[in-house]
Amino acid sequence: MIKKKTGIIRVAKYIRVSTDRQAKAGDSLREQDETLTDYINKNERMILSNTYIDDGISGQKLDRDDFSRLIKDVKADNIDLIIFTKLDRWFRSLRHYLNTQAVLEAHNVSWTAVSQAFFDTTTAHGRAFVAQSMTWAELEAQNDSERILSVFENKVKNGEVISGTAPLGYDIVNKHLVPNADAEKVIKIYEHYHANVNVRELQRYGRSELGIVRGHTQFKRIIKNTKYKGEFRDNKDYCPALVSKEMWEECNRLLSRNQKANKTHDYVFAGLIRCGDCGRMMAAATVTRYQNGKKMEPKMGADGNMNYYKYPTYRCQARTNGNECISTKQYYGSTIERRVLECIKDEIRDYMTKYNASIAPAVNYDAKRKAIEKKIGKLKELYVNDLITLDEYKADKSQYEESLAAIPNESPQVRDLSHLQKVLDMDIDKVYSHMDTLKKNQFWRSFIDVIVLDNNHNMEIKLL
Repeated sequence: MIKKKTGIIRVAKYIRVSTDRQAKAGDSLREQDETLTDYINKNERMILSNTYIDDGISGQKLDRDDFSRLIKDVKADNIDLIIFTKLDRWFRSLRHYLNTQAVLEAHNVSWTAVSQAFFDTTTAHGRAFVAQSMTWAELEAQNDSERILSVFENKVKNGEVISGTAPLGYDIVNKHLVPNADAEKVIKIYEHYHANVNVRELQRYGRSELGIVRGHTQFKRIIKNTKYKGEFRDNKDYCPALVSKEMWEECNRLLSRNQKANKTHDYVFAGLIRCGDCGRMMAAATVTRYQNGKKMEPKMGADGNMNYYKYPTYRCQARTNGNECISTKQYYGSTIERRVLECIKDEIRDYMTKYNASIAPAVNYDAKRKAIEKKIGKLKELYVNDLITLDEYKADKSQYEESLAAIPNESPQVRDLSHLQKVLDMDIDKVYSHMDTLKKNQFWRSFIDVIVLDNNHNMEIKLL
């Protein structure tokens, strides 16, 4: 710490550059430092307290590393004067300037823009002039931002990149993203996640099988990156897609429901059980069974493993966290599992029957529409081949068009229910008995959206 001496002014140099363009335009860190050093050397009463440098940070941001350190030293009364080359190196936001100026005045700290000596904070007129100048500096910065955003929007519209880096699986060629040799790895990442629905497992697979050493958060970003389905911002045809839109949306739907892995236990119905009383997701937990007020002693099971009498359960989080729900029940995972296995095929059959019945009229409308359009086409052929007159053609066409207009325009998007049919066709009891907990969770997630349980033990299964 530098102690203040009589007549000595402790000076802090503040240097900032936000872009490479500014540096090339004669406002580099080195040039600012030389200018400020020369200013101190020409004043015998001044001594350098410290130098504060923020490189690559906008003047509109208050959260700057060295700027924060500078203010801390101001509050510690270690500085008398702050110098910088120009006002826009100090701030480009009027609000930030005024807030900081209040701190400086509270600690009797002044500042000077050495290349703009007419800026003076020691007089009322000088402070008013500075405040007005800061308004124009802020306006200029905002205009720069708007111009940059406009350029970016134009680039995106034309499928051009707005940065110098490309996502995994792409190269930048003539300002556009082009798939490279790693594109196949991206496809495998999506396929593996779709099959396993586990980010930690995806991370392990990426490292061991694909040679991609990244954190689980980075793999999440890959799944969420819209460029892999060919879209970016408002451009739906931004670049060549590496995965289908359907695959991308399904993986992101699964990711949005993916629960954080418990460090100790996996749960069969993690992220699938919802409270029927308040609508919130139920929390999974493992409880230890007691007998006569004591924990039951473990014993050797038939499989040769020790049975510690620990059971997975599900309970409403709202009830657990603050009695915000009337549900007081704790549901054992084994009970839910048994009930779901007993009824799941009947649930699927009922669902498919109702769905097919709901779309049948709309499908018939579509067939009728195509039949009439076909007749209009044949009618045109008859007229072109002089087999009917123009009046006959117009009269018949008018009748067909009236019939066409009477058909509802709603054309259903028929869903693919093959994933449900596969479940109906399999021997669930046999296949399910060979699955571990994680595989069971993935199995149910593949076709169940949510299982709703209320306080009266009523269960509703909602299918995907």
